[in-house]
Amino acid sequence: MTVDSRPEHSGSLSFPNPVAWVRPSVSRNTRRAVNGLRLLGGLDRPRTGCTAHLVVWRRDRATLRRYRAGATGGRPPLLLVPSLINRSHIWDLRPGDSFVEGLLERGYDVFLIDWGVADQRDAGNTMSTYVDGHLPAAYAVVEELAGARPAVLGHCFGGVIAILWAATVAHQPPALVALGVPTNWAELGPLSKITQQGRIEPEDVLDDTGNVPPRTLLRAFQMLRPLGDLAGYVTLWDRLDDRRSAQAIWALTDWAHDHVPFPGAAFVEMINRLSRENGLFTGEVVLDGQVRELAAIRCPFLNVYGTHDHVTPPASVMPLAGLAGSERADTVALQAGHIGLLVGGTARKRTLPTVTQWLAEVLAAPQLAAHAAGAVDRVAARPQKKEALR
Repeated sequence: MTVDSRPEHSGSLSFPNPVAWVRPSVSRNTRRAVNGLRLLGGLDRPRTGCTAHLVVWRRDRATLRRYRAGATGGRPPLLLVPSLINRSHIWDLRPGDSFVEGLLERGYDVFLIDWGVADQRDAGNTMSTYVDGHLPAAYAVVEELAGARPAVLGHCFGGVIAILWAATVAHQPPALVALGVPTNWAELGPLSKITQQGRIEPEDVLDDTGNVPPRTLLRAFQMLRPLGDLAGYVTLWDRLDDRRSAQAIWALTDWAHDHVPFPGAAFVEMINRLSRENGLFTGEVVLDGQVRELAAIRCPFLNVYGTHDHVTPPASVMPLAGLAGSERADTVALQAGHIGLLVGGTARKRTLPTVTQWLAEVLAAPQLAAHAAGAVDRVAARPQKKEALR
């Protein structure tokens, strides 16, 4: 008989090997330090808004870009309308994470309005300046260059401009897509309630140039999500060891903090007409003495909103399609935030396929459906990475 002289234990004891976890931790922190220093020093910052394009029109600070990959005959034209509040390169954030790239891959001739940076010369610009002036002028240039009327895609306040324009013109675009467009302004949160109750007058936030300064707009958005910046920095630190993820977060954070002045007269009109009167939700907005009725929109209409949107919450955006007079007016909800509709994995895997497949249907273009299907297959075939943006 063999006697075991070892002490009795209920289970075997194991001691962690400190080297096994110290080495990876040190290595990761080293990569974080290197990537962080390169970003802060400007040596490794991602390029943004760099898809090749030509500027084909100018008016005041506004320009119109045509992306070279789409500048060939026979491709259906699209006109992208960004918000007045931020810089337009959110549509073309960086290579591999660009809504513009996705549209080009799917066979479209892509144009983008860049509103530029407003200064004191633009302080008197009203909403009508953009609805009745800049947008229709740019639209006419696209139609002339492309040889066909473009479908229009508008995001946030850019979508407001596009909708009011479509509600005004006799010759409708072949299709209109609204992405995260605020409609019921009573549902926009505490900032909207403050202005509706008259606790802040819009004129009080204008600076010496007559415009709303960028820092005021930034603080307003920070009020909607007080811990947003902190969460962004924590996410950046967590993924700083991964160069591509760190670049993606840096590009978006840099864009989100790079607001531009908002033309003063347009801001005052926006608060009075859209917030206090809630004109879009009632279906009628008066601009420059003219009533713009959303029921006058007759073209195929697609309303897209994000279920995680804290800027234009679902309750604000959902009613929009029902206000248009279009025979076909669809609403699609995507699991995305306000900016996630245009960048990151959600944009690539959900927004782009949804929008382009809908456009292929309403424009009756079989070649677009083939392009869209091919692009979806290419996205699905790519190696899956942890997304930096949602």
